[in-house]
Amino acid sequence: MKYCTQLVPGLASLLLLTSIPTKGQAHTNISPSLTVPSAPALQAQRRRRALSWRVGVRPSLSRLSGFSRSINSCTDQTQITAFVPPRRLDEKIDKGYGAVDTTLSSHPTFWVQLASVPAGTQMQFTLQDEFGKKQLYNSCFQSKEPTGLLGIRLPQTAPALTVGKQYVWQMAIVCDLNDRSSDRGVLGSWIQRLDPAQIKPTQGFNPKPLVQALARASKQEQPALYADLGIWQDAVTTLIDLQLKQPKNQKLKADWRSLLAGAQMNEFINAPFLGVK
Repeated sequence: MKYCTQLVPGLASLLLLTSIPTKGQAHTNISPSLTVPSAPALQAQRRRRALSWRVGVRPSLSRLSGFSRSINSCTDQTQITAFVPPRRLDEKIDKGYGAVDTTLSSHPTFWVQLASVPAGTQMQFTLQDEFGKKQLYNSCFQSKEPTGLLGIRLPQTAPALTVGKQYVWQMAIVCDLNDRSSDRGVLGSWIQRLDPAQIKPTQGFNPKPLVQALARASKQEQPALYADLGIWQDAVTTLIDLQLKQPKNQKLKADWRSLLAGAQMNEFINAPFLGVK
């Protein structure tokens, strides 16, 4: 069987970013009078309340038209969506800019939502630098289930993400292996790896006790801490991993509902998990 090894035609020009991250989102120092709870106190508070997603801390990059969260490909029924929060008005991201989701991991997992994708459909994942000029990873595989959330993990054999740099990732459905020009679209998003110590405070928000708590947190405690810090990619991955291991845990289900509601992604709450490639 022929396999998809080449990039989608025109991908570099489609995804070429037109500027470096905007500097319009200035960070301010926290108020000296703000009372910051200790790490143990934060953990106790978190056990008593629902997980919450922190909004408004994502950087942004300018983008060209055609780069979207979802595409239809091959048939009207087949759809694939980047599983990332939509741009929100309260994030103060200018029109024409896209949010950059963050991770603390050197080799994160990227998530997409599949809808009505026939089993055996060829799919392609690529990871490039922010200008779409250097490819770090390229993987082709076949879909097994038609609908649900699918993760693509950056393997340890791939280059590690560099702290502070932005990257662009894409997914495509390959409609015809013999004619890649028939691919109807490419979706994707941006990601940036952060160093926990470099997460900056803003007015009313001090990340230091959260970062300290994360350093010694159990697997069960990690999703809430990632969500409080606004680290979307890791909050999703750790929470899905826990649910796959404990499918009947109602607290995890409630945390999942809370995370997606806070990110304005309620339509995905009941999506099945398809595992990780």
